[in-house]
Amino acid sequence: MLTILAEPFRFIFGVLESIVVFVGSLFVAGVPVTPPGEYLTQLNLTGIFANYAQEAVPQTAVHDTILEFFDADHGGRTPKCLLIGYDGARADALIKTKDDPNAGTQILKKDGGDIYNMYTGGNWWQFNFQDTSTGPGWTTMITGHWAKEAGGTGHGITNNGITKAADGPKVFFTELLEKKQVKKTSFIVSWGGHFTDANASYRNDIAYCEAHELNADWVTTGGDQETFDKTLAEVKDLNGADMVMCILEYCDHNGHGHGFSNGVPEYVQAIKDSERDAAELIAAVKARSTYASEDWLILITADHGGVYTGHGQQFAEQRHIFLAANKKVWG
Repeated sequence: MLTILAEPFRFIFGVLESIVVFVGSLFVAGVPVTPPGEYLTQLNLTGIFANYAQEAVPQTAVHDTILEFFDADHGGRTPKCLLIGYDGARADALIKTKDDPNAGTQILKKDGGDIYNMYTGGNWWQFNFQDTSTGPGWTTMITGHWAKEAGGTGHGITNNGITKAADGPKVFFTELLEKKQVKKTSFIVSWGGHFTDANASYRNDIAYCEAHELNADWVTTGGDQETFDKTLAEVKDLNGADMVMCILEYCDHNGHGHGFSNGVPEYVQAIKDSERDAAELIAAVKARSTYASEDWLILITADHGGVYTGHGQQFAEQRHIFLAANKKVWG
């Protein structure tokens, strides 16, 4: 597991990131944003996170954490994982649910885990920035690589509308199936840019799994309600997938439609709707008759944040996201 940065580095990293984010903000005029240093301070004062915003963990770490979990000793129990995505959820959106014991993220923390500051958009010290958008964000998370990396190891999806190359880094679904650590995986979404569009991100991954007869389900639904319903059915099924991931679009849809801000009622309701669905999925996992003989890693995270009604740039509100876990995975 990762070690969170020590105190001497916190101030330096915060200042450097603030400079980079400020420069990035110059490319978008007329968008009301909070100065980077002030936004990071606001995150630190929420009392929500186990680490400081200036020592946020890279989004790539989710992939490694999941693979390490399946590699670990589970004391005879069967390892399983549920990853719930809140597309477009800013880190500070959790302010609106921090006092709700029935919110998904708060349940995971109460179950012995924690909530961590995390970032997307690439590393400032490597100048390998990628858009703070859906395609790059989720692909970074499930491959453990940024879009651009030295040596050509990046996944190549710098923005939406790009298909990951067939010889690019594998997604953890494929890795877990090929290592026979899971019998089945299920990835459930509603945005066509993941699986079904002509230039969908994972078309080559789907083809690879089909060609190698790997038991991977790639499910596209008609919207968040159907995504929730199919995910609920999957985790209730005792013969269902061992690695389940779903992406809920409430926050992204309302952010684009009304604004990515805690001052926008529609966006606030979107984070609450996401937290409600997550809580029901967590409850369904715990209600399994086989739960006592299973070891579940449950994660909730986001691909990017947003500013005004958009994202893609390097604003702090777009880069800073979160990861909630039912185990203390980092630190």
